[in-house]
Amino acid sequence: MVDINARRRAGRAVAGLLAVDGLAHVYWATGLTWPAPDQRALSLAVIGAVVSFAPRVVLPLALVLFGAGAAVLARAYGRGGRLAGLVSLAVAAGLLVRGLVGLVWALGVGDGAGPVFYWLNLLLYTPLCLGFGWLSATRVVTFRARPRAEVTVPDGCGRALTPDRPDRVNPLREEFLRDR
Repeated sequence: MVDINARRRAGRAVAGLLAVDGLAHVYWATGLTWPAPDQRALSLAVIGAVVSFAPRVVLPLALVLFGAGAAVLARAYGRGGRLAGLVSLAVAAGLLVRGLVGLVWALGVGDGAGPVFYWLNLLLYTPLCLGFGWLSATRVVTFRARPRAEVTVPDGCGRALTPDRPDRVNPLREEFLRDR
């Protein structure tokens, strides 16, 4: 059984993380590089490689992050349908994969990004990705069987028979049909 309040809290937390990340991308799209002194240092600290932080690169990423956050929040509140469920699944999978790759990087495999990225990855990126990925996977992305439609069929004698056991009379349904 899914605790609806835990699901909503988890959805708000994951959506909040994605929104903060999206806001950081919008901030960097302005040309500001805080917390790094320049764009190259920012790139090495955040990604571990030298890449562009031009608006044409970071604004689409911000939009994807905001959209994913909205989908996760919608899923947590039982809205958004199948699309919100698929996006939430992709967010959970993406965070968990990034967290696992971060563990590999923390062990020194593919090391070459420098000490700033190493420590940010070890102390910030990897724990956040693993924690929020697990939270999203276990609380937000839950698959539950759809409830069966409960149909009662009155037989010729005025009794209500249940569809899964036509030989058994459901007394509650029988009373309901009699009172109508």
